[in-house]
Amino acid sequence: MLLPEKHISLAESILGLGSFVLGHLDRPRTVDQIYQRVIAAREDGTLPAFHDFDAVLLAIVFLFSVQAVEGNSTGAVSRCDS
Repeated sequence: MLLPEKHISLAESILGLGSFVLGHLDRPRTVDQIYQRVIAAREDGTLPAFHDFDAVLLAIVFLFSVQAVEGNSTGAVSRCDS
């Protein structure tokens, strides 16, 4: 589930979900707002795989670990500038 492989598509992996999340962080958002975006994308067909709240948290932790996102003092997640 973490990485795409023969039986797991990129859309179903945490790596793919992280890419989706990073692409939709046009401004700082809370984790709940990010999760609502994932739900909306699933419902309109933009995101072809189901991801629960735990998977969204794992994707955010992954993005934080590779320094693609950062948290601010209000608890919102935003893209790193550099």
